[in-house]
Amino acid sequence: MARRWPFGLGALWLCLAVAFLLVSLLAIVVYITLTGTGSPGAVTAAARHEEFGLTQAAAFVSSVAYRSAGWTHADLDPVLDLASQAGASCEIRNRAGRVVGFSRGYATYPVAGEITLPIVAIRMPGKDPARIGRITIRFGAQGLAALAMTFQRHQLRARILAAVIVGLIALAASVTTARLIVAPIEAALAAMRARAAGYRDYRIPRVRAPGVLRELLAGFNETSDAFDAMDRAQRNLVADLAHEVRTPVAILQAETEAMADGISEPTPENIGSLKAEVLRLAHMVDGLQRLAAAESAEIELKRHRCDLAEITAEVAGRLDNAFASANVMLITNLEPVVALCDRDRIQNVVSNLLTNALKFTRPGGHVTIQTSRNGDHQAIVRVSDTGIGIPADELPHVTERFFRSRRSAGTVGGSGIGMAIVAELVRAHHGRLTISSEEGRGTQVTFMLPLTGA
Repeated sequence: MARRWPFGLGALWLCLAVAFLLVSLLAIVVYITLTGTGSPGAVTAAARHEEFGLTQAAAFVSSVAYRSAGWTHADLDPVLDLASQAGASCEIRNRAGRVVGFSRGYATYPVAGEITLPIVAIRMPGKDPARIGRITIRFGAQGLAALAMTFQRHQLRARILAAVIVGLIALAASVTTARLIVAPIEAALAAMRARAAGYRDYRIPRVRAPGVLRELLAGFNETSDAFDAMDRAQRNLVADLAHEVRTPVAILQAETEAMADGISEPTPENIGSLKAEVLRLAHMVDGLQRLAAAESAEIELKRHRCDLAEITAEVAGRLDNAFASANVMLITNLEPVVALCDRDRIQNVVSNLLTNALKFTRPGGHVTIQTSRNGDHQAIVRVSDTGIGIPADELPHVTERFFRSRRSAGTVGGSGIGMAIVAELVRAHHGRLTISSEEGRGTQVTFMLPLTGA
């Protein structure tokens, strides 16, 4: 027994869900890695470069202030304002190291990341620049580098949050997708197990599934219907065959036992009766052989270009005497039409149709056979009679094996497989068979075959 998992699905569901989730997570990791590579260092370096430029600018402004009045009377407020605007604090010392100016709260700013540069006197013509002091700038929480680090931390948190959200979405999508894929497979597996256990009527219920899987389930049900129909047809065939054989076998058994026991004499009449039953059995076996051949005709057909009018005229000619003896007029209306077909098989079809029409047409009636073509690239052969017709409720069963109309049973001979042979041979030629009838007025049987140029 397969282990069951959530949603009533098997281990395949878990495998697919995990696979989809891992692919999604791998894509997230690759994205974070590619977008994060090199960017933190680059941002920090750029911010540090800006801080260094700010310190250089402050050193230059300090040098200008020194040149105007020396350190004693130098106006250092522009330097302090420049540092304050950048969120930093500065300290200025003279060449001896004594503090000559500083920002309020300088001592409270973090030492880490401070920048110290020398203050050089502005070059005078003909003189080398001289060092006149130094400036130190400390950058606090509002500094560029600190802001850059804060930005990077926020960015990292945002990426992690995005990864979590995308992961949850990927999990939900993977579970849903895996369920859509696995549920139909599980349903098909359950159906196969049910049929294997003998539940032939089991069909797959409606299951949500993508297009091809939905078609697979529908195809399974259709295949099951087809196999069940074949099983019923096989059982019916055996039952019908047993029914048809039972009567002549019983007659033969009774007659031969009577002769063996001396109850009846082997007179020509009795022997003739036995011969008639034997011929009836032989005719039935021959019909079954022809039906089996018709069912396998599609792979045995020898197709050639044949004129259906010529084939029909030949068969009608062989049946002239039978129609004349039954006092039934045979009318032919034949238009030359060439189709790609097996000549012998089509002769068999035409012969069966004409023979059936003759059986069910009373003396004085007539049977008409005609050939033509239509605008759909099809050759048409139509047999019409003025016979007893077929009841509407029996019309769908005419081409079934051993079917015999209740009106003709006991009055018209035959094994009931002639129309089954016709239907199989027409199908083997990729043709179409239609039957229409009106009870008491006659029947019309038409079969159509593709033309050679179709």
